[in-house]
Amino acid sequence: MTTIEDKVSLFSKMIYDKVNEEKEGRLEVFSIEAEKRINIEKAKIDVLRQSLKKEVTKKSNIKANSIMAKERLTKQREMLFLKEKLIKEALENLQEKLVEFVALPEYKPYFLSILEKTLKEINKGNYYIIVLKSDYEKFQSEIGVVQRDYSDRNAEIKISEGDFIGGIVIKDIEGKFKIDNSLYSKLEESKEIIGVRVMEMLALE
Repeated sequence: MTTIEDKVSLFSKMIYDKVNEEKEGRLEVFSIEAEKRINIEKAKIDVLRQSLKKEVTKKSNIKANSIMAKERLTKQREMLFLKEKLIKEALENLQEKLVEFVALPEYKPYFLSILEKTLKEINKGNYYIIVLKSDYEKFQSEIGVVQRDYSDRNAEIKISEGDFIGGIVIKDIEGKFKIDNSLYSKLEESKEIIGVRVMEMLALE
């Protein structure tokens, strides 16, 4: 005979089983929903992480490019400074050599050959031969001999008011042209050649 206690126990068990079943069902649904939400959040985090990674990479590249640009600019400035320094030193050294050359015995035949060559190249006419006072005092008689050989070039000697190291400058009386065969003009002409040589030298480093 079934007692009331048995019925209560059976009823309790049925309720428990139902509750437990509902609980399990709800837990499963909750678990599925929770997993979905977790996956959604993980996807958001991955998107954010990729976005941050791209942003960091972008900023890093910008920073790196900025640093490289500054380094290139610094190097260009250093190379320009070095180029100018080397050219200046080379020209100063060449000028010293030319000044030394003027004091050597070899300068006299050079001076006279330049004078004769220049007079030979110009047409008949009236000219000024511009020379340094020191050269005129040393080579006056020899200059006179060359002038006589080219007497159809009526060339009057004028002492230079400036210092062009050595050599001669010839101008026509009308001031239409001049031929600059001074050593200073040779020094100026050397600037471009020296500049090219210096750049070639720097390019090898």
